[in-house]
Amino acid sequence: MSSQQEEAAAAAAAASPSTDRQRQFVIVPESQQVKAPTNLHPYTRPLTISDLDSCVALENAAFTNPEERATREKFRYRLTKCGELCYGIFCTVVPGSGFEIETIATGKPVESSRRNGAISVLLGHVISTKTNDSVATDNSMGVPEDWESTSPKPSRLGHQEEGRTIVLHSVAVLPGFQGRGIGRVLMMSYMQHMNGAGIADRLSLIAHDHKTSWYEKLGFTNTGKSEATFGGGNWINMGFHLKTLEARTAYG
Repeated sequence: MSSQQEEAAAAAAAASPSTDRQRQFVIVPESQQVKAPTNLHPYTRPLTISDLDSCVALENAAFTNPEERATREKFRYRLTKCGELCYGIFCTVVPGSGFEIETIATGKPVESSRRNGAISVLLGHVISTKTNDSVATDNSMGVPEDWESTSPKPSRLGHQEEGRTIVLHSVAVLPGFQGRGIGRVLMMSYMQHMNGAGIADRLSLIAHDHKTSWYEKLGFTNTGKSEATFGGGNWINMGFHLKTLEARTAYG
């Protein structure tokens, strides 16, 4: 084949739609790749106030728009008032092993007796409260001013202990671990836990258009435009109905 023929063939291949479809991938620069341990075994557990710094670090890394991040005060309120509704996915890392992510500085020792000093590092989290409404609202995202008082005044803001809707305010995974199935593992674990707990009738959250299909694959339903103005608004309501007591008894 002559050089002219080779150039023509290369140009035709580059213009071919089928070739474009076969090459829909992105090569991540080495400088942006996360050096994860080869024996990465993520696990989930409820979050506590001791995870505050890790949650804030993860939130800041995961959400590029500052207006869509929960504040440190909101994390402190939610982890204190209803940490049992908040879940995290972690992995165990040995400091100095080359594993560099945004939450490693806030990791906690796995066991004080471990000679290698292994720590538990947060990879993703689900931060929630309960509400009396059926969907996420600006009130459900709020924080009562006197929530730390020994006798707080009744308020429609924030966590409502008697509510039957669990509002997921933040579903976040560290950027270096997005697209690896970590978020799905976290959400499936969370949904299974809340199904078994029997403390609510539904899960609710708000998402932007480009994220709704991800939640739909988990079983959530698009219920229309949200009236919430958080982060500038323009959200979609997503809902998931939890099993009834009878269904949990029959099917486990």
